Amino acid sequence: MATRQFPLATVMRRSGTLQRSRNKHPSLVLFQILCHSAVLGCLTVAQAALSSASDVATVPTVESLSHISPALPKIPDRTFNVKDFGAVGDGKTWDTEAIRKAIAEVNKAGGGRLVVPAGVYLTLPIELCSQLDLHLEDGAVLQAAGTFTDFGLPEPETLKDQNEVKEKVKMPAPFVSGNNLHDVAISGTGAIDGAGATWWAWSERASRAQPGRLVYPRPKMVVIDGCQRLHISGVTLRNSPMFHLVPRKVSDLLIEDVKIKSPLNAPNTDAMDPSDCNNVLIRKCDIDVGDDDVVIKAGGHDILVEDCNIHHGHGLSIGSETANGVHDVLFRHCTMDNTDNGIRIKSMRGAGGLVQRIHYDDIQMKNVRDAIVLDLQYVDNNRPDFRGDPDKIPKIQDIDLRNVTVESAHNAGKIRGLPERPISRVTFQNVSVNAEKDFVVSETEQVDLDQITRTIKKAQ
Repeated sequence: MATRQFPLATVMRRSGTLQRSRNKHPSLVLFQILCHSAVLGCLTVAQAALSSASDVATVPTVESLSHISPALPKIPDRTFNVKDFGAVGDGKTWDTEAIRKAIAEVNKAGGGRLVVPAGVYLTLPIELCSQLDLHLEDGAVLQAAGTFTDFGLPEPETLKDQNEVKEKVKMPAPFVSGNNLHDVAISGTGAIDGAGATWWAWSERASRAQPGRLVYPRPKMVVIDGCQRLHISGVTLRNSPMFHLVPRKVSDLLIEDVKIKSPLNAPNTDAMDPSDCNNVLIRKCDIDVGDDDVVIKAGGHDILVEDCNIHHGHGLSIGSETANGVHDVLFRHCTMDNTDNGIRIKSMRGAGGLVQRIHYDDIQMKNVRDAIVLDLQYVDNNRPDFRGDPDKIPKIQDIDLRNVTVESAHNAGKIRGLPERPISRVTFQNVSVNAEKDFVVSETEQVDLDQITRTIKKAQ
């Protein structure tokens, strides 16, 4: 902010002081001059401070987002082994207490690496501590319990209606969890298996297919809620009852070389759902699930997702919960094949906030159902009557798509805003779409589809 300087006489003239001072005592005139000088000096200092604050609060650019580098966890150089605490790893013996005891010992010592050697470790939910690297060696599997009875829950067939489910069934804890931690890692080339098939059969989707079928609350698999410096690397996450990996309120988050897998028809098996996270890098992950592949929920900023290969699922998503605002995100160098969606930002009245400055660069997709979706009229199939907070109205603006190629899509996509919140300022550069059906567009401002090379050929 520039500071304009005025001659003192000009300042006095504009305020009327010079004219009024002609008939006053010289000492009073001098006093008035000094007062105006002081005021002008204060204004100059204030303007300089505002200018300085403006310089500090710069908006991240695509270039700066492309160099996001989260700080790594600080793990003490100590090693522990779950077998030293009684873990067996034969896939039959319950290893819950041994693993919990090992984690407690790591915590007591002030942190370290907890090694899980090759083997199948049958366990109920476990909770991590700060300054812990849970290291799964090649061939190691943390195996979740496979029956409702194992969790102390009644079998669904023994309950008569949904009200009885609400009364008697408490949501199990996530299979692996952590709350208000710092410096945490899950590493190695082993796997975490959520035994999800038991739960999928009693999901909302199953109930829609078989009206009257009961719906059981399903746990998520890995949930880290509140953490400074979290690193997930190398491991395979598979068959979660619901979402696989949920980092929530994490600063400095690195997810790399992770494989996440569940069947195509496994309901709500999102691969990774960073929520209200910042300074995030997700890279070189291989994903094949039954729902969102990478989805930013609730809020988040300064996020880079790159070099990921996606095989099934709902693509690269933001939403539907956007109430806390999502901004300054870059997706680049990603491929999608046979996904339901490609690029998708979804939200709705009652759960929305401002989504802005979202960038896509070098995104390749083929055989997708809906290629590019920006939708503020989204309807959650699991909550079709959702109303939420009437003050939480979503907004999407400043979306930039470059070097995007779509081959053999069913639908080019849709861009649908709200009458009171049209989607605005969406730009395309070197974007080509080959699809059977063209875009559906409504309630937009400064969205020019002529910037897209479109080839629309109906299926024969």
